[in-house]
Amino acid sequence: MNVYEARKKMNVSVSRLSFAIGTLAKKAMLDEVFTTPKPGLVDCYSNGAHTDMNLLTFQKSADAITPYLIQMCETGAYSPKLNADTFAEIRAIGIETEKAMYQATGGVNTHKGMIFSLGILAASAGYCISHGYRMTENTLFFLEQKLVRATLLKEMQGLRETEQAPRTTNGEALYRRTGIEGIRGEAVSGYESVRKYALPVFCRGRKNGNDYNCVKLQTLFSLMKSVQDSNIGARRGEQTLEMVHRCADTFLKNGGAYQKDAVEQLKQMDAFFIIENISAGGCADLLAVTIFVYDLLHYKF
Repeated sequence: MNVYEARKKMNVSVSRLSFAIGTLAKKAMLDEVFTTPKPGLVDCYSNGAHTDMNLLTFQKSADAITPYLIQMCETGAYSPKLNADTFAEIRAIGIETEKAMYQATGGVNTHKGMIFSLGILAASAGYCISHGYRMTENTLFFLEQKLVRATLLKEMQGLRETEQAPRTTNGEALYRRTGIEGIRGEAVSGYESVRKYALPVFCRGRKNGNDYNCVKLQTLFSLMKSVQDSNIGARRGEQTLEMVHRCADTFLKNGGAYQKDAVEQLKQMDAFFIIENISAGGCADLLAVTIFVYDLLHYKF
């Protein structure tokens, strides 16, 4: 079945669908960066442990990325089936997306991880709706794994077997050294950290009518408590990563973002993380993924 035959079988307008899903992805990116205060991360309060980016940088980046996320969604929607070939198309768009990001930010990497995750989830969501499936958590992540799992497992095997490569990212170097899988591992697992830690906390907070900013902070710390954040590992090492886990665990046990003096505690933590150059960028990406998935599951397509 070619793309035109696939289009005839669809019962929704792909352009409308893709715009809606792309808009939700942009909302997730902005909702993440506006969550405040996030220790060590860019937010409305500070630039965190970053000297090359601020709130405006993230806004410009989100604007530049969104049209490409819409295109990734369309690619998934028009695909007769999700497989390695479709993933290759998504990745080709991803390369162009990164170029647009760097152009918008003056060479700063604001959203590389989110381009990867939101792109493959947007494509999966586009396929899900356009092919007549009901949007559920299980269906979305089942389709996401069909899209990426075979390719990423092969790549991770190659990274384990190759001691050194001429063009190695910080995440790949960390994986070779420590086994921390980073965003590839999340995608291969069907974003287990989102499903196991973040989404239940986020859903509970929204259901209880808690302040939205507090819900996002509580979700972020549920990730920081448990996730092997490759950004922290690459910047500061495994001991610092363990320290962040303990710090997040203590904060949550004391009431987390819902305790009376949470903001003051988080500001103090932010000051410490800045001094120590700690940035839980991987967890911030997963917070955006959590928001995106929640919105997809509650959107009336």
